[in-house]
Formats: sequence, structure tokens, C-alpha cells
Amino acid sequence: MSEAIYYFAAGATLLVIWLGATYWAVNFFIRQVTQQSCQEFRVRMRNETERAVKLFREGLCEQIVQQENKSDALARLYATLIDQLRLGREFMASLGEGERAQAEKQLRTIRGTGEHFSETFQKQGLFFSEEFTRTVKDMLTQQKTGQERLEELLRRVQREPQNPLAVDDLKKEWGQFEDLLNKLMDYVRNEFRRRNPVSGMMMKWLSEVPGEPTHPS
Repeated sequence: MSEAIYYFAAGATLLVIWLGATYWAVNFFIRQVTQQSCQEFRVRMRNETERAVKLFREGLCEQIVQQENKSDALARLYATLIDQLRLGREFMASLGEGERAQAEKQLRTIRGTGEHFSETFQKQGLFFSEEFTRTVKDMLTQQKTGQERLEELLRRVQREPQNPLAVDDLKKEWGQFEDLLNKLMDYVRNEFRRRNPVSGMMMKWLSEVPGEPTHPS
């Protein structure tokens, strides 16, 4: 009887030890798997976050470059219009002083400046909106018509040097041409102001490296 109790106690002890060892092994396995899964999840999330930030920065940088190209193109167009107005005032001064040959030369220069504007506009058209492109094209068509009208009236002045009405008609035509140039300048200037500037803080953020602290510790 006592021997049976001994074997029973020994068996119970072994069972308890086996259960304890099994519990520890299972618990250890679960902890290891859980920790590994959490670590893999953190690594995967960090990689995905860095990739998303990189793509966002690349896209934003591309928008900044396009915006700067657009601003540069608008500035060049505006400068060309300023040249046309300056040349036009010199043209009218020469006409008023009776320097017809000089006036003819200046009018040809005005035409060349207008053609330069059109070429620049065509080359940089990729950076402009459809509405801006359509409106400027309409104005350029009117400008071309006005330029041809000015040249025609100047030839009339040269044919009729004693006719004051010929000079008056030419001055009136230039006034309308100048109004068109001013209107086009206003439109280009307003388009330039509507661009979205990027703040200095955003530019600083773009220069930061992912994973590095943004403030000194």
C-alpha cells in the first residue's frame, strides 16, 4: 500500500513538473513569436512610412520646380511687354519730331519684340493653364492685327507727309495698341501673383533627412 502511495506521489510530482515545463515552454514560445511579430511589424511600418514620406517629398519638389519654371516664364513675358511699351513711346516721340525713317525702324523692332513674346509663350506653354493660354492667344491675335494696322498707317504718313490726319490716325491707333499691351501686362502680372509660393519652413522641411530629429536634444 505504502509502495503504491509512493509511486502515485512520484507520478504526481512528475506530472506537475511536466505541466510546469510545458507551460513555461509554451509561454516562452508565445512570447518569442509575439515579440518577433511586433518587431517585424514595427520595421515594416517604419519602411512604409519612410517610403511614403519620400514619395511625398519627391512629388512636392516636382511641383515646386514646375511653379518656379512658370514664374520664370511669366517674368520673361512681362519683361518683353515692358520693352514693347518703351519702344512704342520712343516710336511716337520720333514720329512727333518728324523722324519718319527712325520711326519705321522702331516699329520694326516693336514687331520683332512681339514675335519674341509669341515664341517665348509657345515654348513655355506647358507651364500655363488652358484658360491663361486661350486668353493670351486671343490677345496676341489682336496684337498682330494692331501691328499690321500701325505699319499700314505709317506707310500712309510717309506717302502723305503734309497730311496731319494721317499722323493723327497713327497716334490714335497706337493708343489702342498701347491699351492692349497694358491689358496683357495686367493679365500676366495677375497670373504671376496667383502662383502658390512655398514658405521657407516648407523648404527647410524638404531638406531634412527621414529619421533624423528635427530639434536638437
